[in-house]
Amino acid sequence: MGILVILLMIVFIFLGMPVGFSLGVAGLIGLWFVGGIDSVGSVLSTVPFRTAAHYTLSTLPMFILMAQFIATARIVDDIFSAAQRWLERLPGGLAIATVFASAGMAAMAGSSTASAATLASVAIPQMRKHGYSQKVAAGVVTVSGTLAIMIPPSIPFVVYGIVTETSIGKLLIAGIIPGVITAVMYTLGILLWHKLQPGIMPRPTQLYSWKERWASLKPLWAFIILSMTVIGSMYAGVATPTEAAAIGAFGALVIPLALRRITKTGFSQAVLESIKVSTMIFTIIIGAMIFGYFLTLTQTTQNLVRFLGGLPVPSWAILSMIIVLYLVLGTIMDQIAILLITLPLTFPLVINMGYNPLWFGVVITKIVEIGMITPPVGMNAYVVSATSGIPLEEVFKGTGVLLLVEIISLIILLAFPILSTFLPSMMIG
Repeated sequence: MGILVILLMIVFIFLGMPVGFSLGVAGLIGLWFVGGIDSVGSVLSTVPFRTAAHYTLSTLPMFILMAQFIATARIVDDIFSAAQRWLERLPGGLAIATVFASAGMAAMAGSSTASAATLASVAIPQMRKHGYSQKVAAGVVTVSGTLAIMIPPSIPFVVYGIVTETSIGKLLIAGIIPGVITAVMYTLGILLWHKLQPGIMPRPTQLYSWKERWASLKPLWAFIILSMTVIGSMYAGVATPTEAAAIGAFGALVIPLALRRITKTGFSQAVLESIKVSTMIFTIIIGAMIFGYFLTLTQTTQNLVRFLGGLPVPSWAILSMIIVLYLVLGTIMDQIAILLITLPLTFPLVINMGYNPLWFGVVITKIVEIGMITPPVGMNAYVVSATSGIPLEEVFKGTGVLLLVEIISLIILLAFPILSTFLPSMMIG
């Protein structure tokens, strides 16, 4: 019965039904077959409210609001300008500057698509102006935008923590080292790309003085302090993730107001966009919870764990199958939907095999990050194409080299779990 309902949910998604409704409707149909109309009524009368009213879930809209205020204030312009002045002397300097700008944006936002869209409007015109091809400019922006879902604050980490009941604070801190490693790997990939294909990235045409470089850092100080406060308060145990998110959202509003970089219209647009995104995510979460009730009632998850656990294969082989599953899903589905649909099935299995939940969270986030840039439905590629006007096929061509870098980064994280677990183990409180 469980398999049939899962297939029904997949059919709903492919027919174009929103993911949240696909999960909820399929789950309710399954509950009706198993427990009758009373089970359906019981779940509908309790689950939506209890899910939406969960205190931990308030972390999501706060981080989303923080990201929207920062995007509205065009902080990424300052970050890119500073990175350009400090890094342009390097081979492929503007491309590397884009990576560092994306990392800076990621430390103040948690949305990959928002980061990619913002960078596409800032970095691509600059790279094209300096002689970079459409392919290189779009590819670098598309891939580097994914840093926003690894470097905290990260919305996928919050969702993973809510679904699996893993510490959200530890998950967010766990993403720091993998996020830095990913940014460094992107930089090395760009340098190697430049070396293997001479002339694909032009030499710098404008060199900046040390005075100009130091001056470019001045507009960033307030936001650097804000991001360090948000991350540092969680690491030191001073604030919960929810409290840190609220501090971040408040600071992301006050600083642009003080600097006169946000208008009433900009404020309204940021709040409205935050409501839209939050509503979408909450709808998916409520649908996933209804679907989860059905899986629990029919013991689908437990049966799957027992079946796969009894197979005469080592645990790493089962983990490899799970990774391949996520890589395939990443090419056709949104990151949040993937997590909410699959985690009720895969998380118990992985934990039953003895793997660390923080490490698994980082690995899964890395995999859905790869899915954001992989055809046919790499969401970041579509966003960059729509924002910049560059044909989609050119965007995907540009992601090819750095996609290989992503795979290498994933292998490193799989081989060395301590990269994901070291910082959380040192947290206070």
